[in-house]
Amino acid sequence: MSTLHLNNNSATAQRLPMIQTGQALMSLRDSGYSLPTALAEVVDNSIEARANRIQIRLEETVEHGKKHVHRIAISDDGEGMDVETLHHYLVIGYSTRWMRRDTIGKYGVGAKLAALNFGRRIDVWSRQSADNPWRHVHFDLDEALREEQQEGAGAVGIDAPQIAEIPDDFGALLPKGTGTLVVWSRVDRLEQGRVTATFDELLVDVQKELSRIFREYIDGGIKLDVNNKALLPHDPLFLMKGTWAEEVLNKDPREGDEAPFYQAQTIADEPIKIRGSTVRLRITLYPEAVTRSRGKGGDKLANKLRIPENQGALSFMRMKREIAYTNVPRILPSGAQDPDRFIGIEVAFNPELDDFFGVRNVKRGVEPHGELRDKIRERLARHIPQARKMLQERWGIEIVKRKAEAGEHAPINEALKEADKTMPKSRAPQIPENEAQQELARLAKDTGHDSSEEVKQQYIERIRDLPIVLESVDIPGKQFIDVQTINNQVIIRLNTRHRFYREIWKPLSEIGESEAGSVSGDDAVRSARRAVEGLALMVAAYGKAISLMDEPHQYDDLTGFWGQFVDTLMGKVRDIT
Repeated sequence: MSTLHLNNNSATAQRLPMIQTGQALMSLRDSGYSLPTALAEVVDNSIEARANRIQIRLEETVEHGKKHVHRIAISDDGEGMDVETLHHYLVIGYSTRWMRRDTIGKYGVGAKLAALNFGRRIDVWSRQSADNPWRHVHFDLDEALREEQQEGAGAVGIDAPQIAEIPDDFGALLPKGTGTLVVWSRVDRLEQGRVTATFDELLVDVQKELSRIFREYIDGGIKLDVNNKALLPHDPLFLMKGTWAEEVLNKDPREGDEAPFYQAQTIADEPIKIRGSTVRLRITLYPEAVTRSRGKGGDKLANKLRIPENQGALSFMRMKREIAYTNVPRILPSGAQDPDRFIGIEVAFNPELDDFFGVRNVKRGVEPHGELRDKIRERLARHIPQARKMLQERWGIEIVKRKAEAGEHAPINEALKEADKTMPKSRAPQIPENEAQQELARLAKDTGHDSSEEVKQQYIERIRDLPIVLESVDIPGKQFIDVQTINNQVIIRLNTRHRFYREIWKPLSEIGESEAGSVSGDDAVRSARRAVEGLALMVAAYGKAISLMDEPHQYDDLTGFWGQFVDTLMGKVRDIT
């Protein structure tokens, strides 16, 4: 084996710097922050500085024909920084709270890496008294790269704070007394279409995320504004008052009425002891105004309430500040299920348990592990099935209530209304309006909605705009369905006397309305087998009926349309009964 000999006088034997600062900072720009989590790092510092109001402003401009955010400013009315702290503010690794376990931050890297993740220059002004001048420090990445390349240049550094006036265009953000202003400029990673399609979407995303991350502080009275919009707390547990969701649900309250408070039902609120410390686990089932009825977890209201993103998500709260809102693999019993979007889960802990949660310097990737994970998983396995069962029971009661008021098939009739919008329209000839009214009145009588003139008219109004109306009625004889077209409306009567309805339709409906676990496996298997038999016999009977026609081929279009519409409707309508 040969031996490498180095000349101690050669350049390779000289002591080298551990870090090439400029190049290292270029690499650290890819720390993986989203814009909301990056901004949250600066908000953390404002909260630690005892700020009562924090303002964030995103500024958009057009460059080379493309819109992008070019500058971001964050101001607060906190205590401000003295000269020494301000001088060190932009030093990566420096923190007045370094590795403390009683504060939000402890690593001294978050706010710096967050800024560099999006911009190439950081400016900071701060003062500790309204009588004192503003002092300023800055770091410019491009300046640092040029400085580092100069022969004989020393280490890249931060110049001492200087008295400096704040540019006039930040005047609206400045506190009257003490405080701090942080500006990220030459932002080069927020052009239109890169993170979101539009500036407005980016703004909404920032507002949404920050309102959830800092919900405890906003609820406690700290004001957090994004582009002049005061944020309301977004509570994924639905336990707080005055939230974003409450505003959505009370969009059109009657004048003079006190807005109702929609509070979730607490399923669990219990401590988990681990190595002398305590983790708090809270699980809630969302209020009825949110859960409503089965099949509405992804509609317009659900999206406004941010329900779909909650499916299987756990909110991890550290020092009352959310550091992760995420799905944790294999921690929920049977995995994340659709109904879980209506279940809130929060895990709260203090910094002494950081190691158990894998807390990192960029506050991402939080996940309990080891002994703690086992304890959380055990409790979730106990409480989540309970919450799921309660939700199914609630939906079952809602279905029974709606069916009692509007008929057995009310949910599917409403679903068919939406599905029919993209389907071919009826070719049936039009009939006079008075005849149409008489036919609807006859249907009201057939379905038992004729106990009074008021009840009859309410029923007619409810079904008038439905393109397809399916009802179960008593029809003499062996006819299973009766199809009638009334102008652009299709009325379908199912015969409750028919063997298919009695032996298949009705028993399956009763099983579908039963509580989970209340139907024996034998009963479910027998019903499923009979249902498959019945469906096969129904198709066979249809073929047999066609064969009796003088010209069977004239029904080819009917058969084709029937198959097409079965496929279309099954793709559009599901989970509504």
